[in-house]
Amino acid sequence: MSRFDAALTALEAETGWKSVAEGEGASATRRFQLADMEFSMSAPDDRHLYFTYCLATLAPDEDADARARAYARMAAAAFKTRHATLSFHERRFYLSQEVDLTTVDVEQTPLFCQNFLNDCDWWRGNPPPVS
Repeated sequence: MSRFDAALTALEAETGWKSVAEGEGASATRRFQLADMEFSMSAPDDRHLYFTYCLATLAPDEDADARARAYARMAAAAFKTRHATLSFHERRFYLSQEVDLTTVDVEQTPLFCQNFLNDCDWWRGNPPPVS
């Protein structure tokens, strides 16, 4: 069994959640739908596990620089208390967290996921003021 499969099994067994495969050929990517939140878990090299969540999508007429500056200020302020990393790609802001599967017990995956989801909730509950 791959490390990813073991991590996925541990998460699903602990939480009761059922994942959905991301698509054909994406055997190491799974998507979870929880109430009003969707996130993915992937391990493309079976060594590093990534949790990913799309935090915000810019409106077509929205100024990306202004929103990015606001999020950057928040990220800098929350650096020591948050585990998730903020990134920007194709007019979307993402939160992600990496876990090195070669140095941890995959049975801890539910704890890593819980930390990630707590960060997602914090970011969702604290949208940055755009100035």
